[in-house]
This record gives sequence, structure tokens and C-alpha cells, in this order.
Amino acid sequence: MKRCPACAEEIQADAHKCRYCGTDIDSYVAAHEATVEKTLFSGHPKAIYTFGQFVLAVCTLGIALLVYWIRSLSVTFTVTTQRVQIEGGLFSKVKDNLELFRVDHFDVLKPFGMRLLGQCEVHLHSSDQDMSSVSLYGIPGLEAMAETLRDCSLRERARRRVLPIEQM
Repeated sequence: MKRCPACAEEIQADAHKCRYCGTDIDSYVAAHEATVEKTLFSGHPKAIYTFGQFVLAVCTLGIALLVYWIRSLSVTFTVTTQRVQIEGGLFSKVKDNLELFRVDHFDVLKPFGMRLLGQCEVHLHSSDQDMSSVSLYGIPGLEAMAETLRDCSLRERARRRVLPIEQM
């Protein structure tokens, strides 16, 4: 036995529909899970994510690697199913949020130097005036995450009942 998530009555554990309130259990749970924010990635980008950076780090005997590593520590990406948060700064921090329902389209860039290291860069173009373009880079599995972000963006637009406005 289990409880119905809508009316809290005791129903069979295998039931897909509540006999008391008539709620479709599977769709109710799926709709509730869509409103819960889940973290897809949280952390710093890789210090070296292009082949050119790798060559420069080797040529400078690691000095460039130290610079890239410090620059990587100064950026933190938190990508969830509802928003993208970018925290920048090493000592003083600035945190920017981009809600996914505001994202108009995604560009996945894979230059030759990034492809050699199995990386890519994703540009998010939004209708937000303050953050019209956001770049994500140096994240493992970013190309697959871009498809997930696209689906989450469409789901958030449908959930909030937001329609895109064409600018002319």
C-alpha cells in the first residue's frame, strides 16, 4: 500500500490511478518532478579546454598553466534545470543568474582546437537585457548537456506559460 500524492488516501502500491480522487499518479508525479530544480553541473571549468592553451602551457613551461588555473578558479558555473548561475571573481564575487525560460536559442561551437581535447562551447542567447549572451565552456559532457538545457528551457516556458517575442 502507498498514499496517493494528491489526496493522501491509501491505495495499492501498483496503482496508476487513485480510486478516491481519480488522479493519474504517474502524470501527477511527473508534473511535480518538473517543478523541482535539479543541479546538472556545479563547479569550475577546466583550466585548459583548447589545444592552443595546451600548446602555450607547454611552451611557457607551465607558467601559462598557472594563469589558466587561477582564471578557472575565478569562475564557477552552476547549471540547473531552471537556471544558469555564473559566479565570477577570485576575491570579490559577482553572481549572475539566467533563467532558462528566457533563453531564445543555443549555439554549440566546436572549433578545431577544442575538438582535439573533446570540448565545446555553448552560447545561450536570451531575451534578458542584462545577460543577452552567456558562454559556457570547459564543462565535461557539455554537448549532451546543451540538449538537456534545451529541453529544460522548453519545459520551463510551458510551465510558466511564456511565449517568445520576436524583436524586429
